[in-house]
Amino acid sequence: MKTPTDSFDTDTLGRKMPAFNVPVLAIPSLVLIMLAFMAVYTIESGNVGVLSTFGKYDPEEKEPGLHLKLPFVQSVKVFDVRLQTVNYKSAKDLPDQGGVINKPAIEVLDNKNLPIGVELTVQFTPDKKEAAEILTRYGANYFEKLINPIVRDVVRDVIGKYQAEKIAADRTVIAKEIRAVLGEKFKELPFHLHDVALRNIRLPQIVLKKIEEVQLAKQEEQRLAMVEKQAEKNQKIKTIEANTKLIEITTQAKAQAEKKRIEADAKAYQIMKEAEAVAKANQLVAASITDRLIRYKAVEKWNGTYPATLMQGGDKGLLLQLPPAR
Repeated sequence: MKTPTDSFDTDTLGRKMPAFNVPVLAIPSLVLIMLAFMAVYTIESGNVGVLSTFGKYDPEEKEPGLHLKLPFVQSVKVFDVRLQTVNYKSAKDLPDQGGVINKPAIEVLDNKNLPIGVELTVQFTPDKKEAAEILTRYGANYFEKLINPIVRDVVRDVIGKYQAEKIAADRTVIAKEIRAVLGEKFKELPFHLHDVALRNIRLPQIVLKKIEEVQLAKQEEQRLAMVEKQAEKNQKIKTIEANTKLIEITTQAKAQAEKKRIEADAKAYQIMKEAEAVAKANQLVAASITDRLIRYKAVEKWNGTYPATLMQGGDKGLLLQLPPAR
């Protein structure tokens, strides 16, 4: 009786090789295990799963987690519903990096057909409830088929209404208009617009030179205005200083005149008081003179010689002529 260890096969050279007998029941088990693995799939966060049965997408998206499918009958398409960022700034298409799409700057023409380069960033997210519809209508490359043409058309339409010389000054208005028009476009799409940022506007050299000339002219005008304003200010300062000096001179003159007036008044007052004092003294002297005092003074000063003429007192007075003494 042969045992598994005693069982040998011979190769083409006649050598004996050990024979391995696989049980027939092991094959269905392996097939079942393989089918079980094929029937299970996982959807990671930030994605949804779109199940396809014989090539037809199931309208009900699968949320992140563990799910089942029918092997060989159904397949799953993983759809990214995270924030999508598109940078329009390079000279050519560049590979996507970390979920960021890099596209060339948008070339547009202004209302005078001058070429202008526009750099901007657009951020949006697909509607996860419309993932099956997006794949059905546009496929996985929906950005190139739908989003990119819309963004470029909107930028061209908005920029085309402006003159290149005024674009730099109207940049804020242009950015708001692009954001508003794109917002209206996205309302009709299965996507949500989050932000539109106008990064840079590249103008032709001829326009930049003209803008520079205008800026220099404005700066010169502002400089002249400042010089004129400073001259007016200096003139006002001189006028104020002259008025101040005039006021000081006038005040000093008034002070001196007032001083002289006060001095004159004081001197006049002094003279008046002196005159009053003299008059009063004279009055006192006059009041003190009497006939008896006069006689006394006359006798006091008589030297013993009679005068040639004597005045006799009385109302009518009598003039006497006396002979000279011998």
